[in-house]
Amino acid sequence: MKNLLAMNMELLDQAIQMIRNQPDGHYSQTCREVFSSTIGQHVRHCVEHYEEFLTAISEGRILDYEKRPRDLRLETDTGEALRRLTAVRNSLGELSDPGHGLEVMDNGASTPALSSTAREVQYLLSHTVHHFALIAVIAGLGGTSVPDDFGIAPSTLKHRNRA
Repeated sequence: MKNLLAMNMELLDQAIQMIRNQPDGHYSQTCREVFSSTIGQHVRHCVEHYEEFLTAISEGRILDYEKRPRDLRLETDTGEALRRLTAVRNSLGELSDPGHGLEVMDNGASTPALSSTAREVQYLLSHTVHHFALIAVIAGLGGTSVPDDFGIAPSTLKHRNRA
């Protein structure tokens, strides 16, 4: 579990650095080629998944990824995004119950599925990598770059380092 948390925190650190390195206005610039989305929209989506996970654990309630607030400030205000990314990163660092059972609602299910803290941390890792890959494409099409390992799954990076 500690390794999974560390990988998630590393991804969030990458996002913080990526946002700091984007030129003014690029964070909320629409990219027609990637579903007319923005870097900010993908950051918001990921941050709100983490926040829902952490809130459900702290409140001892059903985790429901569909109940995100979709806060537009996260899509447009890099200061807000940096603040919230840092808060999520710090909260992940404080998680200590890998065996905690959870009930999870997602994708319009009528009843919750059984899961665990560790499984949801795995989900958040793969979900975030997926969205970071889209962010990397948006950044590149917008004329900026991200680090070579941004949006690449940890298992892929491990495989590349062995080759």
